[in-house]
Amino acid sequence: MNKHNIGVIGCGDFLRWQADAIRTSKSINVKSLFDTDPARAEKYAGRIGGAVVTSADAIFADKAIDVVCLFVPPWVRRGLVEKATQAGKHIIATKPLGPAVEDCAAMVSAVERAKIKCGIIYRRTDHAASETYRKIFDSGEIGRLALYKHDWIHHYPEWNQWATDPEKNGGPFMDAMIHNMNMARYLMGRPATFCTYFSDNHAHPGLKCNDTEFMKLDFDGNGSAHLFITWAADLAVYSKDGNDREHIDLFYMVTDQGWRLTDAWKDGKMIITASKDGTARQWTVEPPAKTSFDAFAECIDSNGPLPPNIPGVREAFADIKLIKDADQNRGVRFAVKMT
Repeated sequence: MNKHNIGVIGCGDFLRWQADAIRTSKSINVKSLFDTDPARAEKYAGRIGGAVVTSADAIFADKAIDVVCLFVPPWVRRGLVEKATQAGKHIIATKPLGPAVEDCAAMVSAVERAKIKCGIIYRRTDHAASETYRKIFDSGEIGRLALYKHDWIHHYPEWNQWATDPEKNGGPFMDAMIHNMNMARYLMGRPATFCTYFSDNHAHPGLKCNDTEFMKLDFDGNGSAHLFITWAADLAVYSKDGNDREHIDLFYMVTDQGWRLTDAWKDGKMIITASKDGTARQWTVEPPAKTSFDAFAECIDSNGPLPPNIPGVREAFADIKLIKDADQNRGVRFAVKMT
């Protein structure tokens, strides 16, 4: 496998969560880092390697760098994606792809025109259980997924001014529940058909966005995802330097054969349990054989498709379009158009 030089643009909270995977990767080498706050870039240079540069353009101009990590807020990503594609760099970014459908469409066009790889990191990217779930459903041994149910409850972000701004990010569903909407689409393995969406504000009239949102997303073949998120409860915030806050996660799935699936940690391993009529079946989730950065490097070397756990730019665009269409049709069941 070739060793790929990467440039990191954006050294904030998201890089904190990716730093260990970058540092332990066998196929990438951090050459340069840039952040509008040089001190943050210096901190991560000491942790994952690389030299701090004074501008994003210095990374785009460096011919030795072939992959850029755009760990920046969604509202500034479009211009950086376009510059990266013009420079022929492959791209790793994060959700949400962009704050508006028009921005996301422009990024899809730029990526596909340049014929470069562009992977978008979601929660399922480094969530080995999602791949085990997919194998279970694909096997048909307990039926196919019929109901995906996920509730998230946590305090609204206080560490920046853009996460609660609909013009820059979009609120709780766009900021966080998009992870689970994407997961539901992946595990269902069939097209979404109809959507019903509600948005309310219960406790924070000063926010630019509502604090509570719910989506019922229906799928071909009698499948449905129920996705609920609220920032209404003022739960504990452990640090305002980043995403360190109390988080309540309620999750289960049901198959069309009546099996209920949950997962939990036991003796240091993630265990998936399917229960029905007082009986249970279990699967042990094995850790991934390689980091997502190694898997991304492999697809560059082979010029093959992105790994299954790394959504592409077109899939990320479809997520944004679905949420934006839902917001324009609150309280109305409407037909889903993903393109």
